[in-house]
Amino acid sequence: MSCADQRVKGGLYVRGLLLDGRRKSMQPMAGRRGADHQQSQQFMTSSTWPVDAVRTRLARRAVAVVRPQVWVVDDTGFPKDGASSPGVARWRD
Repeated sequence: MSCADQRVKGGLYVRGLLLDGRRKSMQPMAGRRGADHQQSQQFMTSSTWPVDAVRTRLARRAVAVVRPQVWVVDDTGFPKDGASSPGVARWRD
């Protein structure tokens, strides 16, 4: 996949994340964009862009805008849906 292809597919993926809609998985996002979800899936699984550089840039931009007092990173902050949902923690009361 060329850099130009990565930029196009990355832009489609980010636009999908920014659109209204409760579910942010590939198929619902692609449906809201009127696109094929396979393109986004391929972008996420086969792109070779430097993750650390992207995360660093995003963190610097966020700090400039939000000026956080603390950082909390928790990617399991939503309830488990079903008995075998991947990538989510069990809901604890």
